[in-house]
Amino acid sequence: MPTLEKNMTGTNEVLTLMNSRRKSILVNTYEEERFQEDLITLLDEKEMEGFAWTITDGLTNIRTGDQVEKIYDPVKVLDFIDKYKHGEDSVKAVFVLKDFHDMWNQFQAKRRLRDLLEKKSTSYKPIILVTPQLNIPMELEKLITVVTYELPSRDQVEENLIAIEHTLKQNGLEVPEGRERVAIINALIGMTGNEIQNVLKKSATKHRKIVLDEIIAEKEQVIKKTGLLEYVTKLGNMDHVGGMDILKDWFNDARYAFDHEAKTYGVDPVRGCVAAGFPGTGKSLVAKSVAHMWNLPLLKMNMSDIMDSKVGQSEKNIDRALKLAEDVSPCVLWIDEFEKALAGMSSSDRSDGGTTSRVIQSLLTWLSDKDAPVFVIATANDITKLPAELTRAGRFDEIFFVSLPAQSEREDIFKIHLLKRGYSISNEMDRKANEFNEEQISRLAERSKDFTGAEIEQVIAEAGRRAYAEFRKENRETHYMTEEHILEQIDRIVPLSKRNPELLQGLREWAKHSAKCASSEEHELIHGKPESGPVLHTIDVSDNPFDQLDFGN
Repeated sequence: MPTLEKNMTGTNEVLTLMNSRRKSILVNTYEEERFQEDLITLLDEKEMEGFAWTITDGLTNIRTGDQVEKIYDPVKVLDFIDKYKHGEDSVKAVFVLKDFHDMWNQFQAKRRLRDLLEKKSTSYKPIILVTPQLNIPMELEKLITVVTYELPSRDQVEENLIAIEHTLKQNGLEVPEGRERVAIINALIGMTGNEIQNVLKKSATKHRKIVLDEIIAEKEQVIKKTGLLEYVTKLGNMDHVGGMDILKDWFNDARYAFDHEAKTYGVDPVRGCVAAGFPGTGKSLVAKSVAHMWNLPLLKMNMSDIMDSKVGQSEKNIDRALKLAEDVSPCVLWIDEFEKALAGMSSSDRSDGGTTSRVIQSLLTWLSDKDAPVFVIATANDITKLPAELTRAGRFDEIFFVSLPAQSEREDIFKIHLLKRGYSISNEMDRKANEFNEEQISRLAERSKDFTGAEIEQVIAEAGRRAYAEFRKENRETHYMTEEHILEQIDRIVPLSKRNPELLQGLREWAKHSAKCASSEEHELIHGKPESGPVLHTIDVSDNPFDQLDFGN
């Protein structure tokens, strides 16, 4: 199944193949109408006739849509093409056959097409098969050339947006600008031409402006229909990630490579990173937050959705999912619990006939060869179980070890979760008792040594629930939690690091030689020296809108 260069557009590939007198071309696309419009332009330039065939409309004129012949049988339309003559030894007519992939199982149609393609003829009548599926029978593989007709490019997406913006401006309505406009363009990429026009018109009609949430909802539907990837709409915020100063600095620098303008400077987009470490330390939140930070769509891959019991379907699913990620790019692709997804690779030959191994090999090849701006962030609890070839240089830019938060990082995490619930944190030391201040935050962080971020969040959530329950039972005057509530919940929890100390120790030993620490304090703990030039991130609560809310008695 020969293919052409990746950097050629689908229309240019078709033109090149026709100029080289290729007899049959399969155009892989969902967009029959948009391809047909481009093809008509090409035919006008070459002064060629064009016909389209479907099993419902028969043979029609590609320009006017008028029926030419009442032929509904695939074998008979191939007979018609074989007998059709319009000038000897010159390109005069093109035949577009739609949904012909449904005819492969009709052995007569398959045989007739093969006879026609192998027949020597001085008259050139190219057959273009338009289909969303690539399932060419083995007998025809060497006779058909595959062309991928790509989805609308970024420039084409922007043209559609500009057209709607022009209409809005004429009616005195606002149009998106700056970061919001970039986010809208990124959300539209990966949709078909019709989907782009429909959602823009819908948003403009419904809201009298272009609303990002409306486009994201439509994009979510587009992704959801495939059943292979999840479009994550509930993103995180890097301001809610405690600690991890080294990782945050790396993301801050890496984001520039994903700017659209970076291509003009010959800058390659970052490929991705692995965030591996102790469970509950915020790896998933980081994945959700980087998409928000970079203003990009977030797709999540669950390997359970990729694997299928049908022979060969899993391999097709992974290829389709990765192609979908490329179509949506620039985007972030999140592979969660990486080590569990790939755990069966070593025993694949015995357990599933090699299916898992082939799926992983497809993923490995794509990670190495991908050109599209898809940032892959893989999160894992125990990366030591992963095969070494999966994390070698060239597939990921960095591997970060995410460990337990240090004292100052736990203080940040307490502040984050208290502020999220509307509580203030006072810096004044002379406030009345039972009010949270920096001294209390420090005591709570010290008391929760060896806790993960998730365990600290659970402490705050449960303390808030207990305080509210006592308030509703009229045992106290306010619903605000006190230090005692939080300390009580801390004492109730036995952290995972104490229940499974071997896991933490093993990960730290592995990180000494195989990963970069996400936190400068963890780096100093493991390596005995500070990371060079860290930028420490602190939370400034002096201007917080909740400063007037205090913790009650």
